[in-house]
Amino acid sequence: MIERTMSVCVLEEGFIMATDFPSADQRVSPAQVWAQLTPDLQVHIIRLVAQLAAHLVLAEEEHAQHARKENRDALSSIAEQDPV
Repeated sequence: MIERTMSVCVLEEGFIMATDFPSADQRVSPAQVWAQLTPDLQVHIIRLVAQLAAHLVLAEEEHAQHARKENRDALSSIAEQDPV
């Protein structure tokens, strides 16, 4: 039985395409794939990964700010209820 895997391909136009192929004897290392890409496509992929990392950092910061605001709101409502 041949195991099936999903492969992701980044096209020059910036689209990502998933393809299905047998994985038995067709595995290649990422270094082999990277070496076969054109320099322009390598730059495009680096930009996409950097953009993804930036979005992740910004999302984490937004989440942290939201959590801090919730904590401040909870503490202020507790302080308002405390008659001391």
